[in-house]
Amino acid sequence: MPTYSTSPFKINKRLADHYGKDIHLPEEISYILVSALLSEVDSKWADVDMLTGNFEAYSTPSSRARGRGQNGSTPSKAMIPPKSLEEKKMLPNATEDESFLRPNGEKYYTRKWGEHVDVDVLREARESGLYSLFYGPPGTGKTALVEAAFGTNLYTILGSGDTEVSDLVGGYIQTPDGFSWVDGPLIKAAEEGKVLLIDEVGLIDPKVLSVVYGLMDGRREYTVTANPERGTVKAQAGFFIVAATNPHAPGVNLSEALLSRFAIQTEMTTDWALAKKLGVERLAVTAAQNLNKRLESGDVSWAPQLRELLAFRDVTEKFGARFAIQNLLASAPEMDRPVVSDVFSRAFGESMLPSRI
Repeated sequence: MPTYSTSPFKINKRLADHYGKDIHLPEEISYILVSALLSEVDSKWADVDMLTGNFEAYSTPSSRARGRGQNGSTPSKAMIPPKSLEEKKMLPNATEDESFLRPNGEKYYTRKWGEHVDVDVLREARESGLYSLFYGPPGTGKTALVEAAFGTNLYTILGSGDTEVSDLVGGYIQTPDGFSWVDGPLIKAAEEGKVLLIDEVGLIDPKVLSVVYGLMDGRREYTVTANPERGTVKAQAGFFIVAATNPHAPGVNLSEALLSRFAIQTEMTTDWALAKKLGVERLAVTAAQNLNKRLESGDVSWAPQLRELLAFRDVTEKFGARFAIQNLLASAPEMDRPVVSDVFSRAFGESMLPSRI
């Protein structure tokens, strides 16, 4: 293998010039790549775990047939960036190119949910009255999925420890003529036969959430006690409740009475293959995956999810990879920054520190 008296970033620059796109690889992989490039080895990308040293790659058919490389050595596990056709094959956890527009204009790419498609599951659950609960870290696509499934046929309330019954049901507001009653999103959704998304439902006091019980069970009605003139509101066909929560957020408390009313409950995770498909640097995805393993084991309290990775992609396009990495490190909780910095430094083969002015 040739030895190069240059930095990995210069090697990456050479690869970027050759392939017409930014490529950021750690030192050891950069040397392998350049060696393969100079030998005109045509290989495919492989999954790389930079922290565990697991490299799965594929040598060329000719090299496999010979059993040795061109220089007589064992074929190196070279990894050359995929062609556009190969890129389209990197989506095992999503349906090919199927997307839905969210109300904000962003695309949501569907994902497989067991043997089904996530958007289809939610829509059919609504038809059958199977109220649904999603839980997982922020940024994994919980809200995006609901918005993609129901579009503008949706009311949303963002829960917190300060959420009151009136935020759901409604209340009186002052007008030039006195006070006037205004329905809350729960009542509007029930009466109009629409969907209500209760985001961060776990942060709302369980006593407050008891107002949804009657609408979610066989009665499908709610009596507005705060306004006797409003009377009893009956849920119309199409009324549906979806909730989302981060189970590890401080203060989360979901009552058994509420949980038992959600017929469908599932964890929402980041789709790493989708992140790559949407243009996120592969080494950033690898680093994020490793940090999520540490999150699961309790070593850190935070790890980048799809939202952070897409922001990383956008910042990279505007200001470059190093700036984007330092920006991402600065967005991590202070207590986790040393570990996050170490993981990204190992992945990219360069010492990386949080952004600072």
